[in-house]
Amino acid sequence: MKISEEIFKKYLKAGKSVAKTLNLAKKIAKPGAKFLEVANTLEENIINDGCGLAFPINMSLNELAAHYSPIIDDPSIIPEKGLLKIDCGAHFDGYIADAAITINLGNDPGIYQKIVDASEEALKKTLGYCRPGVDVIDIGHIIYKTIKQYELKPISNLGGHGLEQYNLHAGVFIPNTPSMGTSYKLEEGKVYACEPFVTNGFGQVDNGPQITIFQIKSTKIKNINLMDKTLLNKFKEKFKTLPFSPRAIDFIEPKNQISNIVNKFHKMGILFGYNVFIEIGKGLVSQSEHTFIVDKDRPIITTNQEMD
Repeated sequence: MKISEEIFKKYLKAGKSVAKTLNLAKKIAKPGAKFLEVANTLEENIINDGCGLAFPINMSLNELAAHYSPIIDDPSIIPEKGLLKIDCGAHFDGYIADAAITINLGNDPGIYQKIVDASEEALKKTLGYCRPGVDVIDIGHIIYKTIKQYELKPISNLGGHGLEQYNLHAGVFIPNTPSMGTSYKLEEGKVYACEPFVTNGFGQVDNGPQITIFQIKSTKIKNINLMDKTLLNKFKEKFKTLPFSPRAIDFIEPKNQISNIVNKFHKMGILFGYNVFIEIGKGLVSQSEHTFIVDKDRPIITTNQEMD
């Protein structure tokens, strides 16, 4: 089923914003810069483009594979050396674009660049193959084979996903190894994100103790008082079904109560928390990602930075 022209344009608008934002990230995410200032600048860029945040900017360093977004008053400074993943999401009217790059801080030509090259090549080869009817297991095989040629490992329990309106992870899982996939064939008019993760570590991630990103989990909580119910409605109004950072909360005063309320709602089951993913072997991790629409004879990459 072909995507409508109106929806197609909304996906492209979000994709262009993500592409511009990642190009900006390459310029400002430099050693010595503050994580918080970089994230705020990139998120402001998306909003200034007339889009919303599909999720907060992720800035995951080295063995942190995903889900680290700067916290309120984050003191972190970008180091002189390492692999910094910048994962960026924008939406227009709920139609989402999701893409990521990995920055080789210090331009180290050794293992750091090798890991980045592996994820970028795996993504490029995969996107060239995506057509209607292609099985995601075959995509996993391409990613796996490409990364193995670098004598590195794909992260087997991470992968790509489907995208729908206001739904960041819509059903299908696009594996980075064929053994982790469930047969599903790409459909014309559908939208997906492909994201190879590469490591020189064990090849899997586990939940770390830190949570910096949240999402509304349930609005049907028993015995909730009027004040908490009022706050919950404000969460729903601002963030809908999409993940968010406590940094974006502008309806709780004083500001020093934001973390307390978020933690309370998390414990109550109102909010879901995304644990920071850590590579089990503490290996370096690279991530490369694009969003694409499956057209009749080719994938349309909405987040292609060359389109900017």
